[in-house]
Amino acid sequence: MKKRAICFLTAMLLVIAANAYAAKIFDGYEGLKWGTHFHKVIEAYPKGQISEYNKEIVYSQDNPDETIATRLFAFKDGKLMSVAVTFDGKFVTKTGLENLKQKYVKQYGKGKSGGQGKSAHMVSHSWEGKQTLITFVFVPNRPEMTVLQFEKK
Repeated sequence: MKKRAICFLTAMLLVIAANAYAAKIFDGYEGLKWGTHFHKVIEAYPKGQISEYNKEIVYSQDNPDETIATRLFAFKDGKLMSVAVTFDGKFVTKTGLENLKQKYVKQYGKGKSGGQGKSAHMVSHSWEGKQTLITFVFVPNRPEMTVLQFEKK
């Protein structure tokens, strides 16, 4: 009986440790907290274009590195509210969709599979933090449509 209790306790500790291993989800994007003023975002991520959508500021970067096709920052009243990272199709093909998804599972934890999204061809996986929702969306056989979305809840 004592051995069973020790085995059970060890198993529980391993489960807790595995869940604790996943990083806490940051309330923002890569060190920029939600609500950061757009000037600070532009300073941190230079070489982009400012535009307007529905009377709100949108800041985008095209091909900021070899892995990202577009990074789009959205603001409300000049403050950061969401970031969408669309991956480069060649990078996704080379890395593999499942490998890319597993990178984020390892980083953020198990998360929740959303299955197919609004479109019959879209598949999603999401993670929730205190103030942040992260969604990994992809379309099989369309690597250029692979997006990692960070949103303020």
